[in-house]
Amino acid sequence: MKNTLLLFSAAFMLTTYSWGQNVQQTGKDLSPQNNVISSNEYKPESGENTLELQFTPFGNTPVSINGIRARWFTSRNTAFRLNLFVGANSDTQITQQADNGLEELKDKSLTYAINVRPGFEKHLKGTNRLSPYFGFEGDIAYQSSIYKSESQNGTDVNYIKTINDNGFFRLGANAIAGVDFYLSKKFYLGTELGFGVSFTKLLSVKVKSDLPGFTEPEPTKRGSSLDIGPNVNAQIRLGYVF
Repeated sequence: MKNTLLLFSAAFMLTTYSWGQNVQQTGKDLSPQNNVISSNEYKPESGENTLELQFTPFGNTPVSINGIRARWFTSRNTAFRLNLFVGANSDTQITQQADNGLEELKDKSLTYAINVRPGFEKHLKGTNRLSPYFGFEGDIAYQSSIYKSESQNGTDVNYIKTINDNGFFRLGANAIAGVDFYLSKKFYLGTELGFGVSFTKLLSVKVKSDLPGFTEPEPTKRGSSLDIGPNVNAQIRLGYVF
C-alpha cells in the first residue's frame, strides 16, 4: 500500500507540474471549466507516440512490468500498438556441499519466454480528458524451460535434464475496448478489456542424461487447449506521450 501511495503521489506531482508549466507559459487558467484546452490539446496527435507502465494498485505487487507497450498515432483517432515481453528466469540451488570426497551438486532451472502482441486502435470522441477506443490485437507467445539435476555416482558427477516441462506455444487474437484518461498533456491512466480466442500447444517434454547406460526416451507428447471468451487486463496503465 505504501508503494501505491508513492506512485499516485508521483503521478499527482507530475500532473501539477505540467499544469503549472502550461499556466506559466500562457499566463492563462487552463482548467477544463474555462474551456481553454480542447480535447485535441490533451490527446496525442498524428506523429506522437506513447510508452506505458502497467501496475496493479491494490495487488500484492503494485508495480510490475508485463511487457513494454508502445503506440504510434497515425492521426488523432488511429494508432498502431505493440506490446513486447522478453524475459528469462534462472535459479540454482546447491543440493550437496563439497566435503570429504563429495562433490558440490546443484539443481538448476532456466525458463525463458517471449510474447509479441501487435494491434490497432480506433479512438472515439469523449470528453476533454477521456479517450475511449476499440480495436484488435494479435497474440504470439513462446516459453521454454530446462531443469537440470546433478547426482554423484562414486567419483563421477552426472546429470538428468528435463526440457520443456513448462514449455508452450500460444497463438491468439482479441477484440479490445478501453479508455484513457489524460491527467495532463503528457500523462494518462488507462484500462481495457477484450474478447478473444487463443490456441495453446504444450511442448513435448524431453529427458537427457549422461548417466552410464542411459537411453534417451521418446519425447513425451502433451495436449493443447482452445480458449474463447472475454478477458480483462486487471492492470492499470500509466502512460507518457512523446
